[in-house]
Amino acid sequence: MEFKIYEESRLKDLGELVEGVIKEWEIDPWYPTMEQLKEAYSREGFTPDTRHFLYDGDKLVAFLSSAMEDEVDGVQWGSIHMPFIRKGYEKAEEKLYEKAFGLLKSRGAKGVYAYSWPENGYIPELLEKWGFEKKDPFNKRAILSSSKFSDPAFEEPDYIKELNLKDDGDLSKFKEVYLKARTDVKAEDFDSTMKTFRERDLTISCILAKKGDEVLSYGLLYKDDLPERSYMSSIPIFNKEHGYVLKDIVDYLAYKAFKGGHKDIYHQLIDDDKEKMYNEMGIEFSANYRYELKFK
Repeated sequence: MEFKIYEESRLKDLGELVEGVIKEWEIDPWYPTMEQLKEAYSREGFTPDTRHFLYDGDKLVAFLSSAMEDEVDGVQWGSIHMPFIRKGYEKAEEKLYEKAFGLLKSRGAKGVYAYSWPENGYIPELLEKWGFEKKDPFNKRAILSSSKFSDPAFEEPDYIKELNLKDDGDLSKFKEVYLKARTDVKAEDFDSTMKTFRERDLTISCILAKKGDEVLSYGLLYKDDLPERSYMSSIPIFNKEHGYVLKDIVDYLAYKAFKGGHKDIYHQLIDDDKEKMYNEMGIEFSANYRYELKFK
């Protein structure tokens, strides 16, 4: 087995390796498409030598990407992302470790971090085998099956209205309520994101829940580069008296995903205080954990 430097042509091999590895996992890890990687790997500053392609002859048997990160509290961090190892080539684990960690050490890293969901096959166990320590959850998400979760007989509540984000007036309404809910987002960042949404026609459904002049909530369902995937935005509740809105919007967007042929719905938990409400709807969230390894 030998490592080969990144070339664009190797992305075909990587796509086949990833597909073969994750098909045995409980949940699709939502790995970038090869087109997304091609775009990312063509940007200025990309370092080909941090993409570790391990071949057995002409067969790609393992892959691991690494990167140098920021220094925090006097620790220069490196990172790794999802080691993919072909079944039957578990002996590649040691080679990946030596290659990736050796490179990070040579560039001054004093520690390495990684993230993994519990459902990511062998990865959590491998990280602990490599000496990583499991830390606190980083975020939580659920991946819903639209065919199982949505109700084919769903009827749209009359207080929920569709917005057309290609219409300047509707976009302005959405911007106002979005920035009210997401105070961490700058107006210019919202504008940039919506420009991309319009250019790439990413919106499946954008809705506003409103009674009279009072806005109760909103929801956005949008596409991924893979047609079976969809993403559901955070769903704010501006007034605790209107908690029922959460279920209505989730049901609405799940129905839209199902009718549009989008098999899966990715939804991140933004507000921890809503988790119990989601649980009562039959939605369970899984935590993404940070793992850390300090070099001795």
